[in-house]
Amino acid sequence: MMEILERTELCFPELLNTSCRKPIKHQYETMTAYILLSSISLLTFTLNLLVIISISHFRQLHTPTNLLLLSLAISDFFV
Repeated sequence: MMEILERTELCFPELLNTSCRKPIKHQYETMTAYILLSSISLLTFTLNLLVIISISHFRQLHTPTNLLLLSLAISDFFV
């Protein structure tokens, strides 16, 4: 029993509570998640900026619907 406790990482090692074991983190999965989420954030940033610039620059896009879309893009851009 002590050999099992020595090999596993516990949540609270000072209490010797064997019911709570730390999950093993795989570096590959973590890096994949970071890259995927960073790519999604960069894509969102770029597309919101494209919408803001397009609607602001072209006069024919100044319709009520597009102004609502512009407002949503600006609020999403700052969040």
